[in-house]
Amino acid sequence: MKKLFLLSLVVMLFSCQDKEALRRENALKAAQKTEEAYVAISKSWRFYNTGFSPEAQQATEDWMEWNSFITELQQKPQTDIGAFRKKTKTLVAKTETLGATLPEVFNKIQVQSRIDVLITKFKMLDTYIHLDDIPVEKVLQTIDEINTDLASIVSRMETLLEKSRILNEEGEAEMLQMLNDSLRQQP
Repeated sequence: MKKLFLLSLVVMLFSCQDKEALRRENALKAAQKTEEAYVAISKSWRFYNTGFSPEAQQATEDWMEWNSFITELQQKPQTDIGAFRKKTKTLVAKTETLGATLPEVFNKIQVQSRIDVLITKFKMLDTYIHLDDIPVEKVLQTIDEINTDLASIVSRMETLLEKSRILNEEGEAEMLQMLNDSLRQQP
């Protein structure tokens, strides 16, 4: 009986040591994978630089939320994956404020819907980066999609400014108002 007890005690001790070594090995592999993810994400962390025309630059000059968002977007995290996690949280918060603070000239459904898409993409990026096993390919793809969406927003804003410069013909405003009124009255 004593021999059986000693044998089971020895087996249990070796078993615990094996589990501890396995845990350390898995932790080391996870840290290495996270570091590889950091390096890959760090290389690709470049966002579209809004090349506004002077008129668009002037139109967004007083839009503090946009300027804050662009400033935040251009600052690249430097230290580790944790810095990227904090940055994505901040970018999600900044993009969420954009839609509510649109200047009158840009407060159109075309810009609002693009900002909503941008919010969704930043939330996706935030989700991917906060996973334990970061899907690097999806993160890189989402960064590319965000750049496309940013270019789309800027392009739409430029188009709206161009359209606002076009003078209306005499009576055009009244005609459009009547058209909108008749569309609202239809069941």
